[in-house]
Amino acid sequence: MNIIGISGNILCEDENIIKKMIEKVDGIIMTGGVDIHPFRFNEEPNPKIGAISKERDDFDFLIMKYAFEMKKPIFGICRGIQLINVFFGGTLVQDINSQKNTNVLHSQTAAIDVATHKIKIKKDSIIYNIFGKTSEVNSFHHQAVDKLSKDFKITSTANDGIIESIEYKKKDAFILGVQWHPECMTAKDMKMQNIFSMFVDICK
Repeated sequence: MNIIGISGNILCEDENIIKKMIEKVDGIIMTGGVDIHPFRFNEEPNPKIGAISKERDDFDFLIMKYAFEMKKPIFGICRGIQLINVFFGGTLVQDINSQKNTNVLHSQTAAIDVATHKIKIKKDSIIYNIFGKTSEVNSFHHQAVDKLSKDFKITSTANDGIIESIEYKKKDAFILGVQWHPECMTAKDMKMQNIFSMFVDICK
C-alpha cells in the first residue's frame, strides 16, 4: 500500500521523528498555508505580507530536506510551490497587487471549485501531458514564485506572467509545484483529479 504524507498544521519539532516519518511514506504533498517568512529568502517583510509561522516554516523545510535526500516524490500546492522554490534558493513576490502590474484576479472571492483565470502551459512538461496547452484554474494567493531556482523550469504562467507551475529539471527526483488548488476542483474537472492519480502512480 502506498502512503503519501501531507504537510499541514500538525507540526513536529523533533528532527529525528520527522526523518522517520519521511522514511515511512512513498511521497509528500506540501499543502497551502500562511506566507513563508521573507527572511528565508533574504528579504525584509513587505508591508502587505500576510500571516507567517516560523514553526510551520521550520517543519516544512525539514520535510523538504529529508524528502529530497531520500528522493521521495514531492508535489507542492499553493504555498507548496513557493516553499519548493525558496528551499532550492529562489525568491517570492511577497504581494502581487503591490509589486506587479496585473489585471488577473489571484485572490478570488468565488467558490473554491470555480476557475477564475486561465494559464498557458509549456510543452514537454508534466502539466502539459495532463491539460494540454491551456487550462482554467482557481486562485487563492497573494504571493508567487519570483526569481526561480536554477534547479527548476517554469511550465505554466497566468496571462500576466505570474508563474503557475514549476518542475524539477533533473531526472533523479520528481518535484512538481502548482500555484492553484487542484484538490478543490476534482469534482468538476477530471483533469484536476488526474494530477493526483499521476502523483500516486509516481509514488508506487
